[in-house]
Amino acid sequence: IRFSPMSDHTLPDVDLLYLGGGYPELHGEALAANVAMKRAIRSFAERGGVIYAECGGLMYLTKAIRDFKGRSHEMVGLFAAEAGMRRSGLTLGYRTVEFSRPCILGELGTVVRGHEFHYSALSATGPLDYACRLTDARGETKGPDGLVTKKTLALYTHLHFASRPQVAEALVEAARQSRLNASGGRQAG
Repeated sequence: IRFSPMSDHTLPDVDLLYLGGGYPELHGEALAANVAMKRAIRSFAERGGVIYAECGGLMYLTKAIRDFKGRSHEMVGLFAAEAGMRRSGLTLGYRTVEFSRPCILGELGTVVRGHEFHYSALSATGPLDYACRLTDARGETKGPDGLVTKKTLALYTHLHFASRPQVAEALVEAARQSRLNASGGRQAG
């Protein structure tokens, strides 16, 4: 079910939010102005709703996005960080992602492939918890990825689900379990 963080004011009735990549810095004003949607997403996450976000989706879930002109746009605020755009310093390359803790995509030690492509970098404004470790195509460590809180996982890395189909299955199962828990253990129809 599609929805727009820029123009819709409520979330559809779903068990999982997928916030994909894109260029949220180009729409900073519109995203920041939609306070109702930011509040709805924050509430969904705080209630234990399952959220999977990649790159632009991760940026949207931070406290703010600082665009190329240096203007700060307030975002959802799930993670104590600001995503700041950089004119140089493109992060680009294939990645191997290893889960350093269990998360909505699988167990500790699960490995999946993906890629990064972004001009932004996170600046922490408070403590951040990560669920993954990255290595590049040469096997060199690239640091942590996968900000996590409750049942939300937000990565800069765009995952290639076909490289490890079990992660997609785990994501669907996390959403199913969330629905069962919300309904008091009764199977949802």
